[in-house]
Amino acid sequence: MVGQQKSKRNVMIARWLARFGSVASLGLMLLIFFGEGMKPDQLTATEIWGLLFFPVGITVGMLLGWRWEVLGGSVTVLSLLAFYKVMYAANGRFPDGIWFLLFALPGLLFLYCGLSKPRPVKIVRIS
Repeated sequence: MVGQQKSKRNVMIARWLARFGSVASLGLMLLIFFGEGMKPDQLTATEIWGLLFFPVGITVGMLLGWRWEVLGGSVTVLSLLAFYKVMYAANGRFPDGIWFLLFALPGLLFLYCGLSKPRPVKIVRIS
């Protein structure tokens, strides 16, 4: 029983870290995105695909994670992986640093919380 309470507490802590982290991450992404003074008409196709996954896909995933943790976390993780794939295909290497992973970390926490929920077991009777 004590282990179960500790597990619930850990999930609750992770849930609130994911929520606060998503707000911080999205706020910082907005500051960078709008502060950069990007000109959409000068973007290449690769850059547009990259932006579709990061920050757009990451943002959608984190917003979904507030209500549907598994869905939101999955969208965030898949968007991050797709972003890395696009960048690798375009440049022959992955982006440097851990910054993209740190921005997406709240999505990973949402996924952890959603997958940690106990699921009811359905018993099917065959007669």
